[in-house]
Amino acid sequence: MRVRSIDEAAHRKLLRVARREEPADMWIRGAKVLHVYTKEWREVHIAVSGERIAYVGEKEPVTCEGTTIVEADGKCAVPGYIEPHAHPFQWYNPFTMADFALARGTTTLISDSLMLMTLPFAQVADIMEKLAEHPVKQFFWARLDPQMRRTMASPPFDREGIDRMLEHPRVIQGGELTDWQGVLAEDETLLYGIKRALDVGKRMEGHHPGASVQTLNAAAALGITACHESITAEDVLERLRVGMYATLRHSSIRPDLPTLVQGLLEAGIPWSSRMMLTSDGSTPPMYRHGLMDYTIRLAIEAGMPPVEAYAMASLNPAVYYGIDSEVGGIAPGRLADILLLTQPGEPTPEAVIANGQLSGKDGKLLVPTVQPVWTDYDFPSVSREMKEMQVKTEWFRMKDKGVPVPVICMLNAVITKMEQASLPVDTQGYVSLENDPELALLCLINPVQKRLTRAVVRGYGRDLKGLASTYTASSDWLVIGRCAQSMAQALQRVMEMDGGVAMYEKGKAVLECPLPLGGKFSPAPMEEVIDMAERFTGLIREKGHEHLDPLYSLLFFTATHLPYVRITAEGIVEVKSGKILVPSEFL
Repeated sequence: MRVRSIDEAAHRKLLRVARREEPADMWIRGAKVLHVYTKEWREVHIAVSGERIAYVGEKEPVTCEGTTIVEADGKCAVPGYIEPHAHPFQWYNPFTMADFALARGTTTLISDSLMLMTLPFAQVADIMEKLAEHPVKQFFWARLDPQMRRTMASPPFDREGIDRMLEHPRVIQGGELTDWQGVLAEDETLLYGIKRALDVGKRMEGHHPGASVQTLNAAAALGITACHESITAEDVLERLRVGMYATLRHSSIRPDLPTLVQGLLEAGIPWSSRMMLTSDGSTPPMYRHGLMDYTIRLAIEAGMPPVEAYAMASLNPAVYYGIDSEVGGIAPGRLADILLLTQPGEPTPEAVIANGQLSGKDGKLLVPTVQPVWTDYDFPSVSREMKEMQVKTEWFRMKDKGVPVPVICMLNAVITKMEQASLPVDTQGYVSLENDPELALLCLINPVQKRLTRAVVRGYGRDLKGLASTYTASSDWLVIGRCAQSMAQALQRVMEMDGGVAMYEKGKAVLECPLPLGGKFSPAPMEEVIDMAERFTGLIREKGHEHLDPLYSLLFFTATHLPYVRITAEGIVEVKSGKILVPSEFL
């Protein structure tokens, strides 16, 4: 498939520049080029015509006054990096992520579409088509399940919605498939979506943490072609054995890459062309270090040969997605996505060439990109959804019912289990948390159904007065704290910001993080979002949060594909059985 179109005149000129009959538009002179196809470095010339590479070899190209000559003596040239598994909605958005990626050498993104799916399909398509104008090539996934509780398929996760997404030219795969319990129950819509993805010639990515060999066999039999959930070297090998691609991950929630690389080395498992690298939608603080350049750096530092690391971040994902005739290597006919490095072991580029244009230098963009008009899109408005409701402090108190209280215990940043605890009661008949600073009230509000679910949570922080967040995996809002007044004030402030995260103590705001795009992400540049997220993370750490990523913890409280219990608009749910353990109530 064509990643970027080329007209007849440009196509013909490409041939003439390759034959040294016409002058090149760009000549990269003096670089040591990595041929990812043969895993060798060679000092050769690169001639570029328009957006594409016309020639790679020992002869100098024909030039003219209009030829841009890039002096690359002593530099190394590698292909633009490909992020095969991006979640561009972790407070940042697909446009700011693309800008950030380009400046650091990632020139292709394969991105999740989940948080766009609250929009009408025409608007989702418009966003994808606008992103096609960005120098970074960005493709998307078609989600088959919403990562939130549902009893039946509903738009856009019904057959019609799945078809629309899979048939769009900017959608390159189905997945990632997280509702494996639904597959095992032979949910007709899920099975239809998997088969439909394969029928239209697109990949189907899975999500199989801790999966047995039997589960991986079943997934591969259905048509799952890749999994990024390997935690050990043996996990990698098991995925390769069943014919899947194995994507080695280093994210803010699963920083596994050094362990995987060291395990593969110790086991003597050879580097495979069916391995890829990903940062898996890390939350903003991790991107302070970079994007795929940082992921590659970690792989090299852990012992992976640089040529293998670069191939896993360029050629291998290009082959997997069937776009290697366009991207993934420095070769004739490919788009001229070329990074100049100071040395083989330094993956952060000194200069970035994208589509034949010098686009970044020393981490700064040199070209205009694409700026969306966010008011063109009908993201849910937090303030509009709550306009008929008045925030009440009694929402954030738990009346004693004479039975043990449900306590959701955080085993880590993602995994939760539920216990029943007998907690003291205050003089007004409400459950008291005063004796244990590790506990907080966890409330989930669904503004559409006007339902409230309450539980006690252990492990998010100590003596947390009031935190409200619209950043969840569902359309619900979370409020966490030990002071009903502070919790109400935090939620009120989030409504005024039209979405985001707010923290209150003693009647005052101690943190405000606006996320006005559907309450999930920000229109601000990536650097500003990183700063904002670091302030949040730092404050929560001061409150005693000990798990890997407090942002992902907020997101995943409502994500019903993760063990063992989740909080939903219907109540507290046991994930495996789908049973409602504690029902919600109407506001």
